[in-house]
Amino acid sequence: MTQEFASELITENLTAIYGYAYGRLYDKDKVEDLASEIVCEILASVQNLEKEEAFWGFAWRIAENTFRKFIKREELRGRTETHSEEEYMGNYIPAPEAEYLEAEEQDEQIYLLRRELSLLSKIHREVCVAYYVDNKSCSEIATEQNISLEMVKYHLFKTRKLLKEGIGMMRKLGEKSYNPGTFRLDFWGDWNHYNDLFRRKLPGAIMLAAYYTPMSMEELSMELGVSAPYLEEELDTLEAAEVLVKVGNKYQTNLVIVTDAYEKEFVKNTASVYAGVAAQVYEKAVALLPEFRSLDFAGNAFDNNRLLFAMLNIVMVNAFNQAGEKSPLGKMPKLALGGNGWIFGCDNDYVNYHFLGVTMETWNQAGTAWFSAENYSVIERCQRYSHNNFGERAEAMCAAVLNGEADRDSAVLLELIEKGFVTCADGVLSANFPVFTAEVYRKVQELVAPLTELVCDCMLQISERAEKLLTEHAPATVKNQCGDVAKIHHRLDVAAFLLEKLIEDKKLTVPTEQVPLAVWGVRA
Repeated sequence: MTQEFASELITENLTAIYGYAYGRLYDKDKVEDLASEIVCEILASVQNLEKEEAFWGFAWRIAENTFRKFIKREELRGRTETHSEEEYMGNYIPAPEAEYLEAEEQDEQIYLLRRELSLLSKIHREVCVAYYVDNKSCSEIATEQNISLEMVKYHLFKTRKLLKEGIGMMRKLGEKSYNPGTFRLDFWGDWNHYNDLFRRKLPGAIMLAAYYTPMSMEELSMELGVSAPYLEEELDTLEAAEVLVKVGNKYQTNLVIVTDAYEKEFVKNTASVYAGVAAQVYEKAVALLPEFRSLDFAGNAFDNNRLLFAMLNIVMVNAFNQAGEKSPLGKMPKLALGGNGWIFGCDNDYVNYHFLGVTMETWNQAGTAWFSAENYSVIERCQRYSHNNFGERAEAMCAAVLNGEADRDSAVLLELIEKGFVTCADGVLSANFPVFTAEVYRKVQELVAPLTELVCDCMLQISERAEKLLTEHAPATVKNQCGDVAKIHHRLDVAAFLLEKLIEDKKLTVPTEQVPLAVWGVRA
């Protein structure tokens, strides 16, 4: 909206603005000053208004804010002026603006009291509310809280002191009160019981807020803009899951967060490594392709692109396992919520992640078959193997590897067929990916061993660099976790970066239809 148009509206309605000022000021000599200030403030701010029909709502809000500033300024000016004794003689009648200021000050005191109550610890808050709000005696409170009478009196004394100190403080809400950030969990292990913890924003915001600096309940409350009663349960849950630890009265995140800043710095420092390795791996893979195709396995008639994807994925997974043998992870931790594995996080919506899930060597219950499925982000349009209903899905995949009978009641099997992982003819399942006997698979591993060694060396080199840099970025309390996180996260990333480079150079092509490019199975 333009100032010219606003000026026309104000000119036509100037009487209303003067009426507003006149009705609020005790000293009528200052009406002209207030009205002029209101007009100036409206004109100075009108360029921020997009819709003309909202002008008067916008204008009256500015008028109210201008009036508040005006009377506060006049009050301050009055305090600094000298007055004769005669001026204070006679009956005192408070001015309307003085009453306004007094009411506003009372509202502010009530707000500050509520703010400080919201920051008290649970026991202080409950004792305070029981005594002052519910009018309960100290002995009644002692019985309810299962504490001594002396402790009730101590909590009341401590609460009064905290409230008095807190009301006099200038407190500001932290950035995460309006910008909570994004926390995403990553897991490497057997059974993941942690995803449900972070389906809401608040637990993730706590993890991000308390990552580098330990924070008390009060500090977290101000940083997150959430009162203590709502924080307590979240903190107890995260502490019980051992992703948050409490030392004294402060909480700190107990897992590594692979931050966006760290990822960008690391990729920038290592980008040159991948191009050379990708070129060598591709050249050797193409040379081995005829011999690979000549082996006796289901799927050896696939086109060159599909067979190259299959061969290279086998190389990547075997290289990852080989790197784990040469430079192993530590002992798999036992997790508080059940299962075993490593948990870590990132401070963004997986924007730096190159996998959408990994399933390595997953066996059926009978132990007669296994399969591997790697969801590289770069092939998402043609392959996304789901990890929901993990056990049932694994049984269906292995049934296809073994050409078993279809379970017509299985919704999971129907989904696998729809997504192109499995085919079904006359009630018999077939895998739509390479399937080897155990003997032939050993030959495949021997055939690609030089490629596996090449990629393994790259993974070891990258994870060593990653561990050093990640340790520099992480707080002291979780530095001991950085080695395992670097090995898991970055060795897999090497596989993804190499394939991405080959796709970028158009040496490999990602189909537009549903095709399981990075899956294979083995009959035991």
